Amino acid sequence: MERMAMEHLGSPEQPVGPLPELVWLRKIIVDRALTRGDYVLAGGVRSDYYIDKFQLFSDPNVLRRIARLFTPLIAEINPDLIAGTELGGAIVATAVSQMAGIPMIVVRKKPKGYGAFPDEYVEGPYERGMDVLLVEDIVSNGTELLAAKARLEGLGLHVTPCAVVSRGLAPIRALIQFSLPRGSGKPEN
Repeated sequence: MERMAMEHLGSPEQPVGPLPELVWLRKIIVDRALTRGDYVLAGGVRSDYYIDKFQLFSDPNVLRRIARLFTPLIAEINPDLIAGTELGGAIVATAVSQMAGIPMIVVRKKPKGYGAFPDEYVEGPYERGMDVLLVEDIVSNGTELLAAKARLEGLGLHVTPCAVVSRGLAPIRALIQFSLPRGSGKPEN
C-alpha cells in the first residue's frame, strides 16, 4: 500500500526541474530566506533552521522563476486546474496559474465560516473528474498537503501534489529537497 502511495505522489528523489535552476533555487533559499535559531515548524517538529518563504515570494522575479520550475511537471501531468494550499501554496499556485494559463483554486485549512458557502474548503470553480496540480510552498512532514489532497479527492478530482521545498521528512515530490545538518550554516545537499 505504501509503495502505491509513493508512486502516486511521485518519487521525492525525482527532480522536477532542470539542474541549473535547482542550483539557483538552493542558492536563493540560502542567501535570502534561511535563518538559524530554535524554531517549531508547522508540523510541530523542532528545527534549528527556518526557511522564510515570504523572503522569496515577495520578489516578483524570484516568484516568477519558481513558477517556471513547475513547467516540466505541468507538461507531464497536463492538469485542468492548479490548486494552492492556504497561504503560501496559494501564492505559488497563482504564479503557476498565470504562467501556464491554467485556472486555479485554493484549498483552505478550515472552512472560512462566512459568506455564500461557509462550510466549503475549496474556493474557485471545478468539476468532478478534473486533473489538478496541487501546489504547496514548504513541507516538513506533509500533513497539510496530504489533507488538502484528500479534500480535493473527496470532491472527485484527480490530484498530483508537489511542493516547492521538502525538508526531507515527507514522502512528497518537491522541486527541491533541502536539509541542513544540525548546527551547520551550509546546506547538506
